[in-house]
Amino acid sequence: MKFKYAYQLFFTQFIILLIACIMIGLLVSHSLKDYFYQSQVDDLTSYGETIAMDIRHSPQDATAQVLNTYQRILDVKRIHYTIKNADDETIYPTQMNQPLPKDFSISAEDKKKLKSGETVSKKIDNRFNQEMTIVYVPLMNGDNFVGSIVLNSPISGTEQVIGTINQYMFYTILLSITVALILSAIISKLQVNRINKLRAATKDVIEGNYQTRLKENNIDEIGALAVDFNKMTTTLEASQEEIERQEKRRRQFIADVSHEMRTPLTTISGLTEGLVNDIIPKTETDRCIALIDTEARRLTKLVNENLDYEKIRSNKIRLQKTRFNSREFLALIKEQLDYVATEKGNEIKLDVDGEMNIYADYDRLTQVFINIVKNSVQFTENGQITLAGYQDYKESVLTITDTGIGMNTEELEQIWERFYKADMSRTNTAFGESGIGLSIVKQLIEYHDGTITVSSEPNKGTCFTIRLPFFQDNEQ
Repeated sequence: MKFKYAYQLFFTQFIILLIACIMIGLLVSHSLKDYFYQSQVDDLTSYGETIAMDIRHSPQDATAQVLNTYQRILDVKRIHYTIKNADDETIYPTQMNQPLPKDFSISAEDKKKLKSGETVSKKIDNRFNQEMTIVYVPLMNGDNFVGSIVLNSPISGTEQVIGTINQYMFYTILLSITVALILSAIISKLQVNRINKLRAATKDVIEGNYQTRLKENNIDEIGALAVDFNKMTTTLEASQEEIERQEKRRRQFIADVSHEMRTPLTTISGLTEGLVNDIIPKTETDRCIALIDTEARRLTKLVNENLDYEKIRSNKIRLQKTRFNSREFLALIKEQLDYVATEKGNEIKLDVDGEMNIYADYDRLTQVFINIVKNSVQFTENGQITLAGYQDYKESVLTITDTGIGMNTEELEQIWERFYKADMSRTNTAFGESGIGLSIVKQLIEYHDGTITVSSEPNKGTCFTIRLPFFQDNEQ
């Protein structure tokens, strides 16, 4: 069975208020009772001390008259007093032959205080179940105890005052609780509404609507939760957009690879069928075999690029680093790609110090440069690609600069992502053929503990900069 959060808040606050009000009421009532009791004790003590003073200073024959006068005055205030001698015998009023009730007696410890000149007070319930205040004021002759004045007064009047105060306090507390509960219900409703909005937003996210946002504030924890919720949905939305973008690229990549593989497969299949059925003349056999070999190598390259990417991504490759001459290395790259560049009217130039060495995996670095230079050739026509290098502080710096069509900012941010391909309308070939070349390039350079950056400007060209750490002979 559900117990709604609004009811939980309401009843929790109600119980807290009720307990607080009861405790406050009891504390105030007890404090008032103690206050009035102490006030009554002070009044009785004051009367007793006054009577004691007058007894000491009045003539012997006028003492009875003074005491009777005090009794008449105190009767109006419902105060009765009795005078006892040192032997605890009643000497006033003289007509009182009966000893004081047992409740009026004091303990041996209080009697000792009384004989030492201290005033003693106590509160009792008499036989009529009425509370009374009793004060014992000592009568002293110098340092000698000669008797005591016993004053008593009922607390009924005080109880009535306290009862009236309690009644008013009860009505005040009741009104306060009512107002507080109304405010509590309103606040609970507001808090629950905020939680319900969060629940509704959560359901939207579950259904895949990552654009849901909540109103933010930093008033309390719920407001902070709303801020965190918005951060979460922002992240989810960005992730969803990235997933959709990657999925779109993946589909395009699959379509492109399928197309690229279909062409060589169709060529190989057709040529093979022609050779088997003797449709192709004998004079064309060597050319057909060479074409089949070219197309097979193209297929192998497509497959190897995908396999290389998976190996790199799963950290399954191992680098075999050696030191080799940079000029010889770049000259070999130039030699391998000169024919590709010449077909598009491009020229590959070298600008590197012959004494400069590189510390890297020769085969993997070759793969990196082949990828980048081929991209430069594809996006440059009747231009120039420059392979340069120089030694910087504890690192070798290699650059590939072209005078091609360049890239805009959006393309620069995405070229390292897998499946990304340049705008097909700008060139007749795919960016890196299969669209995963530069992704492999970046990870291979990072495996070398190096960095690769790119700068470009539309219609002016692109420059790739590779930085690789190197080691001196004595550091190997």
